[in-house]
Amino acid sequence: MSRRRSFKPVKITINGKTRTVYNVVQAGNMLLSEWPEQTPAARAAELLVLDVFNDAAGPEQVRRAFITAAKASDIKFSS
Repeated sequence: MSRRRSFKPVKITINGKTRTVYNVVQAGNMLLSEWPEQTPAARAAELLVLDVFNDAAGPEQVRRAFITAAKASDIKFSS
């Protein structure tokens, strides 16, 4: 994984499991496979993950969108 796709870690708890997300790929995997509900904020974060791989967005944008999605879904997180 390229360093440019990493971001400041975010700890997130879903279904009683706490994980630390360090990069765009981990955020994307969590959004796609573990997210409890598909909210507009979660969908926006997923699209930003794809944008990173097309050089249309940066990892920090994904991090912010990931946190916004957590807030929208009432998911516990710390950053």
